[in-house]
Amino acid sequence: MTAICKFKLAALLLLCSSGSVADPTAPEAQIEPESAAVQAAEPAPRLSLIRSDGRSYQALINGVLVKTGDKVGPYQVQSISAGRVILQQGEKRLQLNLFNSTTK
Repeated sequence: MTAICKFKLAALLLLCSSGSVADPTAPEAQIEPESAAVQAAEPAPRLSLIRSDGRSYQALINGVLVKTGDKVGPYQVQSISAGRVILQQGEKRLQLNLFNSTTK
């Protein structure tokens, strides 16, 4: 092996073995504000089933059977009818429909 090839091989091994060398093309690390990290987007409630015993309704939301007045995450169940559930959180109202309405 020539001296130039040995030098190139040694330089290549030196570059590959040093773990402390940062990639100059890598983007700079960005730190997220704590408020953004804490505020995780809560998934929308999912209505799966509405049942009635003849006097009142119950709904299966996110896998939990609830009745009027119960809490679903940050929401409170305001009303349950045959095809929909109304949830409320402060001034925010959310209507969950059991069936998609289609118009032809």
